[in-house]
Amino acid sequence: MKYPFPKNTLYVPIILLFLIWITFLFQNLGLGRFNCYGIVPRNGLGLRGILLSPLFHGGWKHIINNSIPLAVLSFFAVLFYQRTAYYVIALGWIFSGLLVWLFGNLLPGDGIGCHIGASGLVYLLASYVFFSGIFKHSRNLIAVSLIVVFLYGSMIWGVFPEEFLPKFYREDSSPISWEGHLAGAVVGFIFAVITRNHGPKRQIYSWENQSEPDAREKWLWEKYKESLPEEERKAIEEKYGEQRNEESEDEDYWYRNDTFK
Repeated sequence: MKYPFPKNTLYVPIILLFLIWITFLFQNLGLGRFNCYGIVPRNGLGLRGILLSPLFHGGWKHIINNSIPLAVLSFFAVLFYQRTAYYVIALGWIFSGLLVWLFGNLLPGDGIGCHIGASGLVYLLASYVFFSGIFKHSRNLIAVSLIVVFLYGSMIWGVFPEEFLPKFYREDSSPISWEGHLAGAVVGFIFAVITRNHGPKRQIYSWENQSEPDAREKWLWEKYKESLPEEERKAIEEKYGEQRNEESEDEDYWYRNDTFK
């Protein structure tokens, strides 16, 4: 069976999943056991986490929870935004990580943490796909935005510190990197604003560009009205604001007769 979508919609999710899962395999072999390869805010060594942190995960639950939305959202992004999605993923990866490095762990009582996981990338794609559909005023893209809300709307809780979350949403086993989530969502929104005039746009039909009907359309409309009974014709003209100025017509008629007596 032939794959019904462009092949890059398959390649990009597979590449992203391959990168995080092969890294997870090396983690289980000992990589990162004694070193942090994630983002350590405002620490020189933690700068490497801007590139490496999305590849590392804290366990099976962590990587599985990120893998499914990452595959789905990267598929949507590439399917509907094509080349633009490449720039969003690549630059968003860097800029969202940089925001975490600059502003992570600033709340009172926060220790300096090691931020890892692809969830920031997931929030980046979710935010970008959602807001791009709205900004481009395309019904198809807005429908995709609504699908994202339906599937991942609960992700909004992830951009708040755990201290402010309801108890049922808090992670008991390990803290979440809400700064990474928030950074991804903010960067996705910014890219949606920047690229709102690029990529697919709402289809504009020919009649939407016509402010006034052309001569042929006017002639056909007048012929149609002439074929109607008088009362029905007047009702249509009144409905569409085409009432004839009978006084003006009478005056013109009187003037012509008077002139040619």
